[in-house]
Amino acid sequence: MTTTLPAHPGPMYQLLNPSIHAEVDRLAIRTNQRVLEIGAGIGEITDRLAEIVGRYGSVTAVDADTSHLTGTAVINIHQLDVNRDPVPGHAGGYDYILARWPHGPLRDPADLIEQMITRLRLGGWLVLADITPTPPRIYRAPDDESAALIHSVMQQVHRAIAGPDGATWTADPETLLVSHRMVQHCTHTATETWTGGGAGCRLLADIVTHLRPRLSSISDADADRFADLMTDTRVLLSSYERRVIHARKGTC
Repeated sequence: MTTTLPAHPGPMYQLLNPSIHAEVDRLAIRTNQRVLEIGAGIGEITDRLAEIVGRYGSVTAVDADTSHLTGTAVINIHQLDVNRDPVPGHAGGYDYILARWPHGPLRDPADLIEQMITRLRLGGWLVLADITPTPPRIYRAPDDESAALIHSVMQQVHRAIAGPDGATWTADPETLLVSHRMVQHCTHTATETWTGGGAGCRLLADIVTHLRPRLSSISDADADRFADLMTDTRVLLSSYERRVIHARKGTC
């Protein structure tokens, strides 16, 4: 069963996909269940979810750009902007909701979380993936000027992803989840150490290229210099910190 056109995940999805895959492994999603995926991208996670729930389950895949997604008997495609459009589905309609937001700040993340909780059945699970406000560290660079440039570019990229508050979901999602009777909260965070010329630094260079129209404070010369530094083996830095939060909707 193929649900995507030939394509490769965009750099922002590549940053979060490993955490989503790990979370799918942790959660006991079963056949015949109903899953909502917000931020489906090109459908890499969507395909996996569809295989798990089987022919009598359903996966509702949501993204602002659905050009790389194809609906099937199991997969329902919804093109919408969650900053503007309501979350699809009805109250209690899903067993699992997985949502990632790597594409810039949300207008009202608390409202979006509340909508998703409403659409979960009692006992259903909500999964939120994002990048935390924890700043990346520059462990090594060819010189102080290079280190300062890397730090500045990575900060500006983070603001473009997460907005001025520094978190794509709310700054304190746990408190919001507790107030809506969500239980069994668990937060997983992960960072990696990346060396110039390696896959991680190449991914960072791709992210800067992808976001370049939104990075008005970075000059073309600085962007080119950053790209060069990401191929320099003297560079050693930490990745952005990925975060995945899951919680279950209480039954009482």
